[in-house]
Amino acid sequence: MKTTLIILVATFSILASCNNNSKQTNNREKTVSDTKTNNCYAYTSAKDSVFLHLKISDNIVTGDLTYNLFQKDNNKGTIQGTMKGDTLIAEYKFLSEGTESIREVAFLKKENDFVEGYGDVEEINGKVRFKNTGALNFSSNVLLKNIECR
Repeated sequence: MKTTLIILVATFSILASCNNNSKQTNNREKTVSDTKTNNCYAYTSAKDSVFLHLKISDNIVTGDLTYNLFQKDNNKGTIQGTMKGDTLIAEYKFLSEGTESIREVAFLKKENDFVEGYGDVEEINGKVRFKNTGALNFSSNVLLKNIECR
């Protein structure tokens, strides 16, 4: 009787362990899918506009970015980067007057919105990069407000 009881307890423990592993896998898959977002942000003033469309999966970010700034060339392109805490650091590949360029961009998430960061830059292999992302200035008045994507 004692042997049968030990076998039943061991079998139950193994089955319970297997059941917990499948629950953990399902929870992990659910968490990964829950972290995928698709958001749009915009800034508009009397003369300027900026539009940012982000697709975020875990910390990987892709999307579109468009600048229409008064008395400056319009820029339209794509971004690809990562979220580092509340900061998005991305490579912006864009067209301006028929010329393709690449520059690094940074945005700080403030509640549901983003503020663009600025700092000293340098050109390396044809790409404009920040010299020090830790020293970026996010005090811009250009606040990209979260909007409904069209």
